[in-house]
Amino acid sequence: MRALKPNRNLKKDLEKVRKLSSIVDKKMENYRQKNNQKIEKLTTAELQDLHEILRIADFILTKHEMNKDFHSILKEFVGIINNSANSVETLDDEISELVISAESTITHIKTLQAKVSDDFDFEANQKEVKIEEITSESSGNNLTNSSTGVYTQGYQHNSAVEAEQVI
Repeated sequence: MRALKPNRNLKKDLEKVRKLSSIVDKKMENYRQKNNQKIEKLTTAELQDLHEILRIADFILTKHEMNKDFHSILKEFVGIINNSANSVETLDDEISELVISAESTITHIKTLQAKVSDDFDFEANQKEVKIEEITSESSGNNLTNSSTGVYTQGYQHNSAVEAEQVI
């Protein structure tokens, strides 16, 4: 809406509006008088037909106006439904992302749990130690366990050459 310029003559504008309004009122009165003259010339049957037509026109216009209101209400309702659907889609996408992230995290936690269980399982470690002991005892190059005792009787009977080879 435009603001009136302060230098405009408000009185002249008001007079112009009033003059136009009076001209329109005169034209409307002439139109009414012409219609009244035409209506006065009609017969009773024609008046009944005209009344029925005017009633139907009124019904159609009223119904059309109600349809406009109904249309605007439906349009607003459809807008609300569309906004809600878009909001639900956005929430669904976010929930899907969170589920994928949670599944990834759960898989990572399970992997770490399995690793920790394997690393710190005392029973399994004891079995591994026993297996290592068994394999080390059966190996031929075991330097920690001697195959003959140091002070055995067989050692004392060996010759000096044989004793030197052992030492």
